[in-house]
Amino acid sequence: MSAPKTILFPTDFGGHCDRPRERAVRLAREWRARLVILHVLPKLGDSADGELDRESASVARRRLCDEISAQDVRITTRLAYGDVAEEIIREAAELSADLVVTGISRHDEIGDFIVGTTVERLIRRGTAPILVVKQKAGGHYGNLLVGTDFSDHSVAALRAAIALFPEAVLTVMHAYRVGSAPLRGRDEPAGNRQAEIAFELEAFLDKVGVPDDVRDRLEINVDYGDVCSVAREHVRTSRTDLTVIGSNGRSGIVVEVLGSTARNLVECLECDLLLVK
Repeated sequence: MSAPKTILFPTDFGGHCDRPRERAVRLAREWRARLVILHVLPKLGDSADGELDRESASVARRRLCDEISAQDVRITTRLAYGDVAEEIIREAAELSADLVVTGISRHDEIGDFIVGTTVERLIRRGTAPILVVKQKAGGHYGNLLVGTDFSDHSVAALRAAIALFPEAVLTVMHAYRVGSAPLRGRDEPAGNRQAEIAFELEAFLDKVGVPDDVRDRLEINVDYGDVCSVAREHVRTSRTDLTVIGSNGRSGIVVEVLGSTARNLVECLECDLLLVK
C-alpha cells in the first residue's frame, strides 16, 4: 500500500467538521495528495421552490471555496445532490479516493462519542479506508494501536499502518477470552490459550511480512478481556493517537455490519480510528 494520492473530505460546514478538516489538510500535505472537499445537498427538485434550490447551490459553492485556504495543498471542490452517505460513497468510487476523512459527534451530556447514521453507512458500504477523526490535528500520527484477530482483514490493517505511518510506534493488540471456562481453575485454560496465541501471533506477523526494522520495535499487547475494554485501557494509559482496525474479521475486531464490538470501539476510544477495507 502506497501513500494516498486522493483524500476525500465530506463536509456539512458544521463545527464538528473542524477537526477532520484539519487532519485532512495535514495528511494531504504530508503525502502530497490531492484533497477533494465534498458537500452534498438535497436532490434537486425535492424543494417546491426551484429558486431556493439554485440559491442553496450558490451558497454551498461559495462556502466550499472558503472552507480551506491552504496554499501548499492541491484542493478540488465538488457539489453533489442526493442522499449524503450514498453520494459520498459514489464520489469516493468515482474519484478512486484512497481515504475518506470524516468526523463524529460527541454527546454533550455524558461525553461519549456517537456514531451517526452517515458514518455508520460509510463504514458498512464504502470501499475506501475511513478515517474517523476525534482529536485536534496537533501533530503527526506517531503512536498507533493495531487491533488483530489474526484474520486476513487484520493483515490488511497492519500492512496499512506500516505503509502509511512508517516512523510511528506500533503496538499490535489482541484480546482473548476463555470460552465458558468456570472461574475456579480458569488459570490453566487461560495459560493454554496464551501459548496458542503466541504461535498465532508469530504466524500472523510472518504473513504480514513485517520488515525487520519495524518488527524490532513492534510492541505487543495480549490481554484477557473483551476487545473494547482492552483497547480502551491501552489508549487511556498510552499516548496512542490512532487505532487501526480491519473492516471485517472472524471475531473481536469486526465491522462487517458495524456490530456492537465495532460500534463500541468507534464510540468509546478517545483517539482517532482508521478502518481499513
